[in-house]
Amino acid sequence: MDITGTHSVPGPRDRVFAALCDPAVLMRCIPVLEEMERLSATDYAARVRTTLGPMKARFSGRLKLEPEDGIHRYRLVAQGNGGLAGAVKGEAQVVLEEDDGGRTLLTYSLTVALGGAVGRLAVKLVQAKTDRVLAAFFERFAEEMHARPE
Repeated sequence: MDITGTHSVPGPRDRVFAALCDPAVLMRCIPVLEEMERLSATDYAARVRTTLGPMKARFSGRLKLEPEDGIHRYRLVAQGNGGLAGAVKGEAQVVLEEDDGGRTLLTYSLTVALGGAVGRLAVKLVQAKTDRVLAAFFERFAEEMHARPE
């Protein structure tokens, strides 16, 4: 499954990037995130709980942030296991571009591979859930950036 998108986020690129790396901010902004812990400057442990149609699942896994060009571009690699629900592996390429209006344009390309029960569900169901989670994230993240002191 491939997902791409672009969102304009309030704030300069360095503040947006710092917020994207802050587990406390992500906990407030990602609706399915139950727990997130920074293990190092680039590694995180996380637990996600979600409902896909009739199935409820909890996935535990690791995230690795791989900066390619400082705060301008990075790669995020994730994998999680949900027991009987299956497994998820994903990779995102994220580009942050500052505009003249004090906002940051965040462009992402996400590739996700699903296995087990979650992988057997209709792709449209998984895609719809992903779209809702991303929309909620960007709405909450924009509010978070508005509220952050400069």
